[in-house]
Parts: sequence; structure tokens; C-alpha cells
Amino acid sequence: MNNRAEAFKKFLEEKNINSFQINEFENNEFNTVVFRSNLDIKGQKLPVLVILDDSIYGMIRVFVAAKALNKDNETELRIGINELNKTYKSFKYYFDNEDNLILDCCILLNEIEKEGNLIYTMFDVIIKHLNNEYKNLMQLIWK
Repeated sequence: MNNRAEAFKKFLEEKNINSFQINEFENNEFNTVVFRSNLDIKGQKLPVLVILDDSIYGMIRVFVAAKALNKDNETELRIGINELNKTYKSFKYYFDNEDNLILDCCILLNEIEKEGNLIYTMFDVIIKHLNNEYKNLMQLIWK
């Protein structure tokens, strides 16, 4: 396990947070470790990953909506997502190859002993944002 993942695991243990499953990937050139959990947003369980490797970057990835993009909502949904991306500096939305709506938050990590607090601070920011915007996003998706 890489140093960042070890530090985050220790942070979770110290805070008695046991909602993450840990996946290590063997023979991975970046020594990647993925922490998997869910966020409860407006009664929905959204899958979330914390991806930590040997680089100076950490990633929080939230799977906001499966198969969100379609011909009926494409124009309005892309406009709405673009507005959110222009508004929020700390994270960005995009559609993956299967048209799932993803929110990514890239975090610059440089002090291993403080990274757990930084990651959890960003979780708070993301949760507040999603609690405010999730209903609007779903309205655009299910029009």
C-alpha cells in the first residue's frame, strides 16, 4: 500500500470511520489504492471512490447518475453541467463512455499527515453541493 493510502487508512481508523472498502491493485505502476463507499444524497446512495497513488494527486470520484445522457436531455443537460463546471472550481462533472454522470474532485496532496483532513473537508464540500444541486440535476436528466 502506498504512503498516502496508508495515511488515509490510519486517518479513517483514528476517526472510527468504517464505511470504506479498500482495494489495492497489484502490478500497478502508480501503486494505486481505491477506497470505496457511498454518499447518501437526497435518499440516494451514490457510489464514491477515493483514489490514492504515488503521485501528488488524489481523486474523489462520485458516480452521480447512471446512463444520464440521452437524446431527449442532451442539450439542456450539457448546458446545466457546463454552468456547474463554470461555477465550482474544486470539482468537475463529465460523462464517461457509457453516458454516466461523474463528479471528479482532484486534490493536490503534499503533507501526508494532513491529507485525511483535506480529503474529508472536500467530502463535506461535495456533499453540501450535491444536496443543493442533486434535485436540479435529476430534473434535467429525467425530463
